[in-house]
Amino acid sequence: MSASLNEKIEVIESCLGDILTQKEIISRYELLQRIYQCVREADLSSEERSELEEMVGEKNVAAGIFHNVLGKDTIFTNIPKLDSAMQVNDVMFHFVHTGNYGDPEFAKAFSKYQKAEEELKALSSLNLKDLLVEFMDGAGYVLKEDNSGKLTFANSNDERLDFRIFASIQEVEIVDGMKGSVAIAPHGESPGPFIEFFHEKGIEADKSEVKVWVANMEAGTIDPFIGYPKDMEIYKQFSNPRLALMVKDHWGRRME
Repeated sequence: MSASLNEKIEVIESCLGDILTQKEIISRYELLQRIYQCVREADLSSEERSELEEMVGEKNVAAGIFHNVLGKDTIFTNIPKLDSAMQVNDVMFHFVHTGNYGDPEFAKAFSKYQKAEEELKALSSLNLKDLLVEFMDGAGYVLKEDNSGKLTFANSNDERLDFRIFASIQEVEIVDGMKGSVAIAPHGESPGPFIEFFHEKGIEADKSEVKVWVANMEAGTIDPFIGYPKDMEIYKQFSNPRLALMVKDHWGRRME
């Protein structure tokens, strides 16, 4: 391991340690978003990122660290081992089993989670931007413009593609000026909101030539939900490129 990477790992570990000291019981969702935040603040070089990806066994550093922290053999030695989990009001929380927490502690953790929802939603959008930049970089695109929520990527041939990031699939709106662009939202624990969006707005998206893609931030991947890119290099970046076709087949909507 290079000396510089070792320093960056210590930065990430210190960041996570501070968070887990403040929140002994932390929601799975917040843990994931905070890890993306800590990785961003570590400001990894491309070489450090590649080396760390190999260490955690994932193509995305933040996703790899997330699973590593929750696994048996973590690369971090000075943070609490989150070896237990409990669901509270449909929200999964992680904690150290030796904490001997009871109902009052879990109720307090859930209350803190509720109060932080808006902050976490904003953080999620920022983290999703990081994931999108990495995804498009794999296809040979760089971020050229970031104006009023619209992200414009371009490749070496100046072929461009616009994105708009949404905090959830429920918030995706098809509006004027989005023709040919991509709306991207994080995945959810339940398929219900996606089914609802598909049946209510799927045809509208298709007619407006708006693609809708989904980011699985736990896996560090992006996949098509409605519509495909014209550039095969972008298509190759999908983890499950057949997803949009499967959605049509299984949810019975043919957009013609």
